[in-house]
Amino acid sequence: MITSDYIDEMATYTRWQNDTVFQLCDGIGHDERNRDRGLFFGSIHKTLDHICVVNRRILTFLDGTLPERNPKGHVAWPDWDDLKRARLEQDDQLAAGARDWTEAWLAGKTTKRDPLGDDIPAIPRWVMVVQIFNHQTHHRSQVTIALHSMGVDYGSTDIPWRPGAGFFAG
Repeated sequence: MITSDYIDEMATYTRWQNDTVFQLCDGIGHDERNRDRGLFFGSIHKTLDHICVVNRRILTFLDGTLPERNPKGHVAWPDWDDLKRARLEQDDQLAAGARDWTEAWLAGKTTKRDPLGDDIPAIPRWVMVVQIFNHQTHHRSQVTIALHSMGVDYGSTDIPWRPGAGFFAG
């Protein structure tokens, strides 16, 4: 079981990593962000869009609503500035979760029926909260590899080295 301290640490870490990746991607420009780099979702932009789509789906599911399904290949935020705003809003939601999601709420299970009427297995909310952080890290690492191949120094991705964690000397 996770705690609000875990959510706070991971939300802070996630915001730091998202700030880093989006700032670096601002610097490489539209064409480089949208170039097919052989990533699972093709481009850096589409990969970052996918992260936000899944975040939105999980956050919706946590609230007890069955999330919408997007067609394969759909880009929810084709405009870079819109994607950046969506990412910031989601980072704010995760930070609020550290304050608002109690251990009792996290231990509870959320289950809804899908549109076809089939039961969706009950999933503890804490598992889905862990998944939101895990999923972002997985796909952000694909973006860091793409940036590295372009000669862009991404810097540290280690949790203990995030600014404010007490280990960072800079």
